[in-house]
Amino acid sequence: MISGMSGAQFAEQLIAAERMGKDQLYKAKMDKYEDQLDAYKLLDRSMDKIISKLEKLENGSFEAKKADVTGENATVTVSPDSPAGDYELQVHQLAQAHQLSKTFGSETDLLPTSGVLSINVGGKQLDLDMSVLNADGSKTVTSLRDMINDHPDNPGVQASLVRTGGQVELMMTAKETGAASTISVTMDGADWGMTERRAAQDAQITLNGIAISNSSNQLTNVIDGMDIELRQTHAAGESSMISVKADYEASEEAVEDFVDAVNDLLDQINSLTRSMGAEALDEDDKDKDDEDKDDDDDRPTSVDEDQIGILKGDSTIRNLQSKLRNIVFADAPNGMRLGDIGIELTRSGKLEIDSEKLTDALKNNPAGITEMFTSKGGLVDQLENTIEPFTKFDGYLDNKKDTLDGQIDRVEDNIDRHNRLMEQRYQIYLGQFTAMESAINEMNSASMLFY
Repeated sequence: MISGMSGAQFAEQLIAAERMGKDQLYKAKMDKYEDQLDAYKLLDRSMDKIISKLEKLENGSFEAKKADVTGENATVTVSPDSPAGDYELQVHQLAQAHQLSKTFGSETDLLPTSGVLSINVGGKQLDLDMSVLNADGSKTVTSLRDMINDHPDNPGVQASLVRTGGQVELMMTAKETGAASTISVTMDGADWGMTERRAAQDAQITLNGIAISNSSNQLTNVIDGMDIELRQTHAAGESSMISVKADYEASEEAVEDFVDAVNDLLDQINSLTRSMGAEALDEDDKDKDDEDKDDDDDRPTSVDEDQIGILKGDSTIRNLQSKLRNIVFADAPNGMRLGDIGIELTRSGKLEIDSEKLTDALKNNPAGITEMFTSKGGLVDQLENTIEPFTKFDGYLDNKKDTLDGQIDRVEDNIDRHNRLMEQRYQIYLGQFTAMESAINEMNSASMLFY
């Protein structure tokens, strides 16, 4: 064409100018709806996180116990039901699994073609009839190992081969420790000539002077709520001391996790519902991103710069923030409040813990703190009742997310229609400019006849 542009280029430029306004409008709407949807999802995750911390507080955090054990002879785990106290432990003997072996020239030695090999473990017996299993005389020691291990009636024994250089040992080991799991092996009722490599024996301990025997080195609930795993025996005259006491650190950690979760939500609501300078949030967001890496849920819980103020008009969310802050001053049924254990609301609107006051409260009044949080109508109930309308199925957040999903779908439909319309108009323009370009070329060709 005269301008040096083709008809297609003219059509593209016209369409680009014509569609610019709606493209910008649809992009702005899509960005807004997507940012709002992400914001509600963010709040949903944070509220779920608070609920999980409340459940932790409800489930024995303030009755947590720990056990300190001297020496390396045993490890001890305790539940809140375990009574506090000191216990002297002496490990005289560890439980062992019975082990027998029989020597063969090689693992390819052939088995007999007759006789019944019987393997008995603690009264359970497996009979292998060689006249049936080795009728063709081709079965070897390796075959016998596999017969034993793979048999559906295996009585509780593991067979293996130990190669000693010039010979091979067929080893049979009881799968369970303890004297009751003794192995006996006979051929047609007569001893098969196996050598005992390790005796079957129970664990033998003394706990505060009380003799205890157990078939396993794992002693479960030996004292209410206490499990002991035996590692090694004590030398004569030696013992380990087990000290069971309240685990204040675990209780403090549960309270701190709860406060952090509430502060995260308060910060998010504050950022999402009012305009703030990005610089004011940079440091807090960086700290939260670092915490996110250590959290069980690796999805971010900090507010992006683009999301600041995105829920500015949502008064319901702002009201939630006020209710959460008011719970700090609320009385539990026993008359206690969070301030009594060192949790206060700062001028910035966040919860802050006086660690010394919290520790003293946990040591001096654990029952009162437990009641404050977990009793009917306590702080856990108050918080759950405050959050539940937002997080429940088909609740506030679900409805908001569904509405935004619908708005996003409608914008996408509008974009599709807009794209189809612009394509149609492009084809019209292309046809018009192509026809004009063809006419101009014909006129140029005709004008050349006069020269």
